Amino acid sequence: MAKKYYSTKIVGIGGEVSKFTSLVKMLVIFDDSMVLPELRDFSVLHSGNKLTDIIKPGDTLQIAGSEFKILSVGNEVNNNIKSLGHIVIKFNDDKDDLLEGSIHVEDKPIPKIRIGDEIAIVEAGSEALIGKTFAVSGEAALCEAVTQILKDNGATLVNGDADIVVKVK
Repeated sequence: MAKKYYSTKIVGIGGEVSKFTSLVKMLVIFDDSMVLPELRDFSVLHSGNKLTDIIKPGDTLQIAGSEFKILSVGNEVNNNIKSLGHIVIKFNDDKDDLLEGSIHVEDKPIPKIRIGDEIAIVEAGSEALIGKTFAVSGEAALCEAVTQILKDNGATLVNGDADIVVKVK
């Protein structure tokens, strides 16, 4: 199963967020205790900021029950989220428009956001492997390592003619 390495709860929504998202297809997210007063009206506020891995393209942003593939990540995103609980999410795939502190996700409709909704980032993983079968053969230690990685991503061992056959559910 894919690993969730960032999760927080929405505790406030600035009065201009809805208008801002519809005009520029962007969400500005801040830790409630770190946001500057002049940015509060345009920000989605959260509490409980814990990032345990590095945000990277290919991972999935989950927000308000919707999922978005992360397409690109600015150079300062991981530092900003750790120090300020701040991230800018752009719902477009224009890589030329990437800011240092922003991530770009799939160009899909932005869901209606409510207080209490979760914002999470999940590592890319078994979703890409679902329904596939792998035959792992070769040197024992290498087979064991590859098999373990596949199992960590939702695979199960099945009988087969190869040294090891792995099927991902």
